[in-house]
Amino acid sequence: MHRSKSVTRLDVAGLLAHGSLRGTTPLYLTPSSATIENVVLVSQLEAIQRVRPNTVVVLSPAMGAGGWLVSAALRHAWERRASAVVVAESTYSTAVIGLAERLGITLLASDEDPAGVALAMAAEIGAALSVVDAELARFARAVAKDTSLGDVLKTISNELDGVGISVEYDGVVLASAGMPLREAAEVIAVEIRGGNNAVRSTLTARVPASGVHNLQLVRSILEVAIPAVRAAWLLGDFLEASRAVPTAALAGLDQGPGSSGRAFEIEHRHLLTQLGWRPEDKYVALWIRSQAGNDPRSELTAVLRLLWRKVAARRPLAEVSGGWLALVPAENRDVSSLLEARVRTRLAETLAELGLVAGLSAWREDPPLLPAIVREARLAAESAWAAGPGTVLSFANLGVAAATTFVESDAVRLVAELALPRLMASADRDVIVAAVAAFLDHHGSVSLAAKALDLHRNTLQARLNRARELGVPLDSPAEMLSVHLILNVLRGPIRGKPNFQKPTIETRKDSP
Repeated sequence: MHRSKSVTRLDVAGLLAHGSLRGTTPLYLTPSSATIENVVLVSQLEAIQRVRPNTVVVLSPAMGAGGWLVSAALRHAWERRASAVVVAESTYSTAVIGLAERLGITLLASDEDPAGVALAMAAEIGAALSVVDAELARFARAVAKDTSLGDVLKTISNELDGVGISVEYDGVVLASAGMPLREAAEVIAVEIRGGNNAVRSTLTARVPASGVHNLQLVRSILEVAIPAVRAAWLLGDFLEASRAVPTAALAGLDQGPGSSGRAFEIEHRHLLTQLGWRPEDKYVALWIRSQAGNDPRSELTAVLRLLWRKVAARRPLAEVSGGWLALVPAENRDVSSLLEARVRTRLAETLAELGLVAGLSAWREDPPLLPAIVREARLAAESAWAAGPGTVLSFANLGVAAATTFVESDAVRLVAELALPRLMASADRDVIVAAVAAFLDHHGSVSLAAKALDLHRNTLQARLNRARELGVPLDSPAEMLSVHLILNVLRGPIRGKPNFQKPTIETRKDSP
């Protein structure tokens, strides 16, 4: 904003050099030249207590009748952060100059009529303000042409010579433009009021504390830009919501526990095709949720969509029942790992501040069933709460251990379907489940378990080997509790209430 800085920013040094203060005598000048935004002619001491900061206080001849009045005026002007005090040529004394120096306020003397000095300065301030109005009108026309939030913030930053501009929600930076400052900064924030006044967000500028910018002018620019910021944000959120329809629809079609994923795809193949989902593509699902798992608030949805752009700008984030869902294409394991790393580095800290967690589905070599990875991501998010807000957990790092997070048998059965798909699809599942459960019930004794099942020891051993082939982690002590919990649920009937041995499981969960 080069023109605004050189033309509209009035200060004491400038007016002393070539302005209305040229005829005054500097009695004391502060090391830095103070900004001038207003002028007031004072004839009563109490009037100084009502002046605004950055005001030049011109004392009338009546105020200069006694030295104590000038001293009192200096103190009041200093308290109100006035730019300078102008006194009559004949009313100052050495003591008054010393007081101005101690207070750190500019003191000037004038042999001209004080009213004339004040009127001349008022004319200069008015002319400067008219230039400001013209500058603001030009800027308003320029920023109104931008349709994206990023472009709006860039236009604001460019107008202020590249200073840092950001949209913030409770201190969390959602979008930004310009260069962050390495020096001390003056922070100017203007509230962004949405249509329902629900989003507690601000448009914030961080300008150098060196005094190069007129802070009041910076605030005026931010206020002028607010409608453009709000419109661009609303438009972006509307477009994101439209793009997120297929993702939200997929979550709404999620099949219940025990149903076949392939049967689901066959049943809904036409709808999935219309929504743009192709069974040969590979995706990783991300689920964000709050601790309570309540339905998301639209206020937070708009905030999260801005944050999500830092991770995957081209993949929409859908507001769904119980949280927020995104599906990101992942052709190989490296892409999946990169996505997880981005979520951790770019979102985890912010999720912690917002009281949220995130779960990711596991990447698989074969194209996964879309409903399955949605459920994996949701289970991972639910399990993440054990580690607190801000946790990002992948189902690939969880597996059967997710079962220890839940008490409800339906949720445990869902973990089994996702973590042990080969076992769940096996024709001899019930036989294998009974064999492994007996083995664990008898503390890993093949002989005792075989006796309990009325089987030959070698037969039981063969079934245990078969369980390993189907992906049951029998040789991982850390996962035994989870496996035992799952098997206790699976030993019950597939339909109806399972045989869930709650007292036994709770005891095992509390044991070290």
